[in-house]
Amino acid sequence: MIRCALCGCYRISPPAVTNDSEAAEFYTEYYDGTATPTHASSRNLRTSRFWKVVAEAPELSEPGQRALDIGCGEGALCRELKSAGWASVVGMDLARTRIARARRSHPDIEFHDVGVQQAELEPETIDLAVMDNVIEHVTDPVPHLQTLHNLLRPGGRLVLITPNMESGHFRLLGSRWTPELAPHVHLFLFTAASLSQLARVSGFEVERVGAFHLDPYPLRELVGRFGSGDVKGAIWKAVQECGSVYARMIGAGPMLYVVAKRHGGQSRARCARSSGSVYAV
Repeated sequence: MIRCALCGCYRISPPAVTNDSEAAEFYTEYYDGTATPTHASSRNLRTSRFWKVVAEAPELSEPGQRALDIGCGEGALCRELKSAGWASVVGMDLARTRIARARRSHPDIEFHDVGVQQAELEPETIDLAVMDNVIEHVTDPVPHLQTLHNLLRPGGRLVLITPNMESGHFRLLGSRWTPELAPHVHLFLFTAASLSQLARVSGFEVERVGAFHLDPYPLRELVGRFGSGDVKGAIWKAVQECGSVYARMIGAGPMLYVVAKRHGGQSRARCARSSGSVYAV
C-alpha cells in the first residue's frame, strides 16, 4: 500500500482495476453466481449498515422524495429505504449480474448497471445518496463525488461508509485484517481525515464523521467451523474477532462514515497523482 503524505489516504498498488470499463467486467465476473439471499420473513428488517449511521445522525431518519444507492448489489438497502417511506429509490451497480437479480427481486425499484457518471440521471433530483463500502472500489474518487454533488438537490446529503484505517482492527492486525483491506478488490482506503477531505474537495460540506462497530461473529458458528473440520477458517475468523474485541476496548470501530451536505457553490477540487500523493487540494 502507498499512503498519501498530505491526507493520509492509502492506495493499493498495483490496483485491481484502473477504469470504469475494467471495473464493470471485473465485478460482473466477481459476483457472477454470488447473491445475498432475501428471505420473505426478513423483508421488513433493517439489516444494512446505513441504519447504524442513521442511529448516530437522526437528520437522516426522515424519508424524502428520491434516494440513490450506489453499489446497491441485489438491492437490499433499496428495499429497506422503500419500506422506510422513500417515495422513489434508485439502485446502481457496475456488476450486471447483481443488477439483473435486483430487478427480478424488486420490480418496483429503478436499477442501473452503469457507473454514476454514465447513468444520465437528471441533475438536482436526489435527496440522499448512499455509498456503503463502495468508495474504496472507485477508480477516480473526486470526479465520482463531483457527479453526485451535481445530482443532489440543494441541501441533499451524501453518506459514505468504508473501512476505517484507524480502527482497532487495523491497529492490532495490520495486513492480517483481510476482510476489509481486501487488496484484490479495493483501490483506496481511508482515515477519518482523508475521507472528510475527499468529500470537501468534491464540493461537499461535512456534517458528521464517525465510526461504528459490527455485530460479533456468533460463537456457535465459530464452533461449527471447528466441528466441520474447517480449522483454518475458524482460526482466521477468531483472529478477526480479536481485532473486534480490541476495537471495542479502544472505541475505534471498523467502519468509518461521513455524512456530507451538498454545498451551494461549485466544487473547487484539484487532483494530484504521484507515488506520494493520491489526491490533494
